[in-house]
This record gives sequence, structure tokens and C-alpha cells, in this order.
Amino acid sequence: MIRLFANANYDFIKWRRWAYGLTAAIIIPGFALFLVRGLNYSIEFTGGTLIQVQTAEPVGPERIRSALDAAGIRDAEIQQFGAANEYVIRARLGRADAVVEGSTETTAAAVDSALARALGPSPDHYKVLRTEAVGPKVGRELQGKAFLAIFFSFIVTLGSISPSGSSGASAWPPCSQRRTTSSARSRSSATSTSK
Repeated sequence: MIRLFANANYDFIKWRRWAYGLTAAIIIPGFALFLVRGLNYSIEFTGGTLIQVQTAEPVGPERIRSALDAAGIRDAEIQQFGAANEYVIRARLGRADAVVEGSTETTAAAVDSALARALGPSPDHYKVLRTEAVGPKVGRELQGKAFLAIFFSFIVTLGSISPSGSSGASAWPPCSQRRTTSSARSRSSATSTSK
């Protein structure tokens, strides 16, 4: 059997202050950005409009995305659906937390206008096959489950830490102590055999 780390002796504790600083340098700006901007939820969490379109020829999701971005419809989710020239667009206008009355028609009209400018007039260059409102109910359930998962993982982590501040895994003696113990045993056995 190959032993890759036969005589491993790494001083991890020596670099702990650098590790603390690096961790803080990553976490603190991220937390500050979270406090300033908040979370950017997808349409499954906030609600929006689902629009299925069929183009005269395959144009690719990138061209549709650039058309929507040019019209000010940001963060739309675009997927090829079924045939190579059919796409599903999930979009919303603004950053609303729920589907507002009439927002589905407004979003569909804005997407229709953006596609007409980029691809050409309908129905020669594209057709809107269906338009649906996507509610945020599933998103709320996912939010609740995600919060519970984080909470319980935090509780389990706290429960695995012993009162002295070290986890149960660190109760084992370090490598140097194990080597000292095994060498002491070999010396005592050698002494007893020589007698």
C-alpha cells in the first residue's frame, strides 16, 4: 500500500491568524453587500410571467436575452423548449415581491415589443404560443425549507462542539504524541526482553 503522507508534520496553527484575516476579508464585504442590496430572488421566488415563443428559425437564447436586455427586461430566464426554434421566457418587470394585478399582460407586451424590435414583426418572424402567470407560492415554501435547513445545521454544529471549545475529533492525541507513545512502548518491550 502506498503511503502518501507517511511523515506529515504540518503546522496549521501557525497560519491561523492569516486564515482569520482572509476569512473576515471574504465574509464582511459579502455581508455588507447583502445588507445594502438584499437578495436577488429568481422568478420562482418572486413570481413573474412565463411566455412561450416560437421563432421562424432557431435564433438561440443569447439573441433573445440580448433583445430583452436592450428593452430593459433584466434577469430573464430563457430556455429552449421542445423544438430548436421554441423557447420559454420567464421574466418580470421591476423587482416586485409578488405578481401584481395586470403585471402578466404588461410583461408579455414588453417582451413582445422587444422581440419585434430584435427579430422582426409577428407572426412572420415569431409567434407567442402561450402566456402564464408564475406565482411565488413554491418560492415561499422553498424559502421556509432553506431557512429550516440552515437553522438545524447550525444547531447540529453547536451540538458537536464540546464545552471546552474543541470538537470531539480533536480528542485524539496529535501525531507527535502517538509516535512518542509507540516508541516508548517499543523501548519498554526491548528492555523487558533484555532482562
